[in-house]
Amino acid sequence: DLGETFYPHDLQLAATLRQPDQDGDIYLRRTLQWRQDMRSLNVTLDLTRTEIDWPAQLHVHTKENKAAMFDCFEDHASRGHLPGIVSVWSESLNPTKGTFETHRRVERRFTPLTGRTLNIYEDTGESIARHLWDGSLSLTAYLDRVVALRSVHEAPLLESVLSSATYRKLNVLELGCGCGVVGIGLAQTVPDCDVLLTDLPEVDELVERNIEAANPAMSSNIDFAPLDWEAPLPAKVSSRTFDLILVAECIYNSDSIPPLVDTLERLIQRSPKAVILLSTKVRHESEAMFWDLFHSKGFQK
Repeated sequence: DLGETFYPHDLQLAATLRQPDQDGDIYLRRTLQWRQDMRSLNVTLDLTRTEIDWPAQLHVHTKENKAAMFDCFEDHASRGHLPGIVSVWSESLNPTKGTFETHRRVERRFTPLTGRTLNIYEDTGESIARHLWDGSLSLTAYLDRVVALRSVHEAPLLESVLSSATYRKLNVLELGCGCGVVGIGLAQTVPDCDVLLTDLPEVDELVERNIEAANPAMSSNIDFAPLDWEAPLPAKVSSRTFDLILVAECIYNSDSIPPLVDTLERLIQRSPKAVILLSTKVRHESEAMFWDLFHSKGFQK
């Protein structure tokens, strides 16, 4: 997710040009060979070979997974890990309407245990911003398992917080939300849940796109507010109390750790009963600074 390494194995991929909906027709299919350490792979399809009912999307996935329409959390829940390769969809192409390219934005489609499809858009390219990170996807799948009672008694405090949504509104805040996958996934899983996604203003447009594509559970809502950890809390945040604070993939940069911990301290002063749920992939030793500062503020794991 930091883009510092490339996939180290050869892999057969399948690319299909198809209708956007789940049960739509497949117009063209091609097998591709990914070679280890490749950075990109061109896909060329002969559009004259078949009649295409535009709009259509390009779907690229591992060849052995050709029968799967979505990436299912169910297939990996019992093993406790996620697929190494996640399929990708382009945005809609429609030459008849002048849409010949989709630039750098792509779509991921996941099927949680609840069966409610989770559609997440992300930006590709050199930037590490505005795309899915391993720890965020792992936390999304973990919360899905907890709600589906597949991880009973693993985290009793978290289970208690989530179960409170059966008799009152559950208020959730996500810090450094990126694409928003964790908060959106939770809002699609838990009824009567208010989720406030926060991050720097540069992700606003992408997050709003993902909120628009979301399918929240009954009486659940999703909103976004810009939040800079080095600035005062915005009114949307400071005016509310929260039951659950989500922090996924936010400690990879040691320079941002002190303002993150300060922000958590300010939030807990307003919501002293809130549970903080953190997910990260350990990348380097400097991340240990987070736990030192975290405990120095009186927080407990």
